[in-house]
Amino acid sequence: LKFGIQIPQQCIFCKVFDHLFFECTMTKEIWSRLLKWLGHSRPIRDWQSEVTWINQGATKKNGYWAIVTYVFGMLIYTIWRDRNKLRFNDRNKLRFHGGTTSVSSICREIAIHIHTRG
Repeated sequence: LKFGIQIPQQCIFCKVFDHLFFECTMTKEIWSRLLKWLGHSRPIRDWQSEVTWINQGATKKNGYWAIVTYVFGMLIYTIWRDRNKLRFNDRNKLRFHGGTTSVSSICREIAIHIHTRG
């Protein structure tokens, strides 16, 4: 049945949680770049695997892992914020899927936040 509703065939910034974290190529690329910035080179896995990895590191209770955990939290916040902008606000202001900014600008935003407030 068709009701005249236009549904894009591409990801319109992820209606499904598992896709958003981290099956979506955009979010996977952002996390991969942030990890590289932090000195990690590892494959990005699904949400549960990433959370498990972060939790294991966080138990080490050292400054480095505190930063990694903080960056992960900032990543989740930024992705969720921009996803909600897409879903509920003006799509022209978005960073993802044809928006005005890029993966690099999101990574830069998080890095600047870490440097200025972290």
